[in-house]
Amino acid sequence: MTDAPVILSVAPAGDVIALDLWEGDPPAAPGLLQVEPRRWWLIDAADRVAEIAAQVGDKGALAPIGGGLVRATLRGPGWRALLMVSGCFDAEDSGFASGSVAATVIHHVPVWIAPASDDECHVYMATSYAPTLIALWTRVIGTPPSSSVPPGTA
Repeated sequence: MTDAPVILSVAPAGDVIALDLWEGDPPAAPGLLQVEPRRWWLIDAADRVAEIAAQVGDKGALAPIGGGLVRATLRGPGWRALLMVSGCFDAEDSGFASGSVAATVIHHVPVWIAPASDDECHVYMATSYAPTLIALWTRVIGTPPSSSVPPGTA
């Protein structure tokens, strides 16, 4: 168990659009997370795809990827300690804050971690790998996820 409390909720990632750019900078948009040197994810951006595509033009491409992802939300002061269980990532680094994204592996599961605040972060993972990580976190925090779990992830 973690010393500080953590509440785990899990849901389909849903509205995630990948933006790959081969030149220029991404358009300013809320929910923009840089996940690779020339790749960004647009979170909750489906209603703005046409506008963003027009801004990107022939400098890049957009593709919906949320259907294959699960978003786990970790809330509470213990989320950083929980991320370091079965992982090789220093989540305690003070520079790892809102606006940052880390791609790493936890418990053999590739994840993208996006802090939302001091007490909350979102962890994105492939739906097929989610049951393994959710089971680990449930054992560590001692309680099941607080929201409905996507099919096949319980």
